[in-house]
Amino acid sequence: MKKQLSLVLIFVVLFMGLSGCIFKGNDNATPSSGQVAPEKSVSELVVLNNIPSDFEYLGNKSLNADYVSKNFVKAENVTEAAEGIYKNETLDYYITAIKFSDTASAESFLTDYKGTFKALKNNDTFQIVKFNGHEATRALSHSTVGGTEVSRYKYFWNNDNQVFIIAGNSNDSYVGLDFAMATGY
Repeated sequence: MKKQLSLVLIFVVLFMGLSGCIFKGNDNATPSSGQVAPEKSVSELVVLNNIPSDFEYLGNKSLNADYVSKNFVKAENVTEAAEGIYKNETLDYYITAIKFSDTASAESFLTDYKGTFKALKNNDTFQIVKFNGHEATRALSHSTVGGTEVSRYKYFWNNDNQVFIIAGNSNDSYVGLDFAMATGY
């Protein structure tokens, strides 16, 4: 009887282990929530392989933590940052990638960055958009150009300890989304 009970317990433990209930799986597996950015320098992450149509890549520049803090929001634990610059006849677009020492710092940065946007009356300031297997925030703001108020869109998200920010001067939200999707992350 004890032998049968032992055998049953062994099979139960073995079955639970194979189903993943006890033994830990592969920690290096890619999460299903999106593609993990490879261990590249951020200056490589801002160079797109598939540039949206009619745009050309002008180059990139390295940024430091002071620049990030002055132009976005106070940033702590920045290890590396860069900005890719793209242009067509009438529009300029910028892809900023910021690498932090840890994911918590990246998430904290994005929370603080969201707080810099003026809340719009119709509550359209932020929308969640999905692309490349993850969610990102689309922020809407307004600028005055030539005496006319125009919409401007920014997209931002983090991929582990890396933050991506897409900004440009188009009033068409899909232009920025094309750039966000072209990052692949």
